[in-house]
Amino acid sequence: MARILIVDDEVHVVGALRRLLRREGFSIEVALNGQEAIEKLATFEADVVISDFRMRGMNGLELLSQVLRIAPRAARILISGHADLSGGSQSGVISHFISKPWDDDRLVADVRALLGGQGPVTSGP
Repeated sequence: MARILIVDDEVHVVGALRRLLRREGFSIEVALNGQEAIEKLATFEADVVISDFRMRGMNGLELLSQVLRIAPRAARILISGHADLSGGSQSGVISHFISKPWDDDRLVADVRALLGGQGPVTSGP
């Protein structure tokens, strides 16, 4: 089962994403800020990290930059309703960008595409 870490300081956003992605069969962990996300990654090997851009403390771009260092195989999705994201994708920090408000079907399709086109259940030897 593909594993996704959702990071947002708005509880209702975390809840909506968690419900959507669990319904699709993904294993979900959540964090309410960047530091909590870094701590979770020590024990949760995420295939995808979805982070909001604007959060108190560490912003999403800063977080995904750290994710790239500590979990380089994880796809990194930045989600935001703002267009102030200069520099992130060109440096390779962001695997994919999703605008708020998101479309549920598109978000699920984008996550699956980042997982190599597979559904939520990964096949292994």
